[in-house]
Amino acid sequence: MSAQGNSARESLRTYLDSLASRHAPAAGGSLPYRLARGLLPPSRRGTVAVALTEAKRPLERRRAEAATREGSLRLHLGSAWQPKEGWFNVDLAGHPVDLAWNLAHGLPFPNASAEAIFHEHLLEHLPLEAAAKLIEESHRVLSPGGVMRIAVPDAGRYLLSYADGGQGLIDEYRPGRPTNLLAVQEIFYLHGHRSGWDLETLELFVRAGGFEECEGRRFGDSRIEPCPDSPHREQESIYLEAIKGE
Repeated sequence: MSAQGNSARESLRTYLDSLASRHAPAAGGSLPYRLARGLLPPSRRGTVAVALTEAKRPLERRRAEAATREGSLRLHLGSAWQPKEGWFNVDLAGHPVDLAWNLAHGLPFPNASAEAIFHEHLLEHLPLEAAAKLIEESHRVLSPGGVMRIAVPDAGRYLLSYADGGQGLIDEYRPGRPTNLLAVQEIFYLHGHRSGWDLETLELFVRAGGFEECEGRRFGDSRIEPCPDSPHREQESIYLEAIKGE
């Protein structure tokens, strides 16, 4: 193999190895989940988390009902390893959550029971049909005047950066990839991503889900106090807030 070929092979191998290390599962979680994570290959761990969540569904539904009786909720959906204080954190079993729930089953809360719903870097993990259903469910669960705040990776800015030779978001947030297209592909295909978003597309889905009032917002600029945005998400994210009508 030529020196150029060897260099390409080394560059690609280094990149692929870095992906494996950067996206390894975080430590922690419940004992069954930790055991499963140690025994199963990464490709099976999500399946185990879903199975554990399904087994707990009757108990967790009662937990959701009890939380609703305690007062209006602030729901943090897809909280993963980053639960937020003052919020009711919802994600699959094994994460540090208040409610272990599979969002494919909708939201186990009655109509008009939440004052706020927040999720960041969740929608891109869902196929478009599932994302539309989650937004509709959020509209149902919010009280009149309630706020939904969404943050997603700005796929549109990545595409613009790619078209500009990597200047902007690629160079700022995902530098050092062997090619600019590999950097863009991380947004669309890695981390379990199933969909890509820009502000125009996000607004379309939110309005279709029943929200008449919605707008793009900046990091940290929210009707929700204190603003729940995670600082490490700021650079590559777009933010949208929607209000349920009276």
